[in-house]
Amino acid sequence: MLPPVLAGLTLGFLAGFLVRGAVGGVDRRRLRTLREELTGEFPIERPLARAAVSAVEAALDRDPALAGIAFTVVPVGRGHVELHGWVPTRATRARAFRVATGAAPAIDVTNRLSVRGEDDLEQAAESDALLPA
Repeated sequence: MLPPVLAGLTLGFLAGFLVRGAVGGVDRRRLRTLREELTGEFPIERPLARAAVSAVEAALDRDPALAGIAFTVVPVGRGHVELHGWVPTRATRARAFRVATGAAPAIDVTNRLSVRGEDDLEQAAESDALLPA
């Protein structure tokens, strides 16, 4: 005869296998789905990198105040892009960032725009400091 503790462990182990067979395995996807159903919070589907770049480029091209400015939109990951380039003023940098972030709610934008007359002077001073005297 089995000791009661060993019998309990054995029955619990067998019950676990039976429940797993009936319900299915537990993994991150199933736990995430259960959490979303219980809380009612469903994540925003992030667009692929190329689709995010296209959406941001189209939004920048549609804005007449940004016409003639060359922007480079760099894909960083799914639903995340960086905005690169040179702009004439801080206001233009802010406008370009607002337009880019408004392209789609699921796209994260990192602003890497530089302002001519400000950022280029700082870069020149930094490179001059590196030169030998």
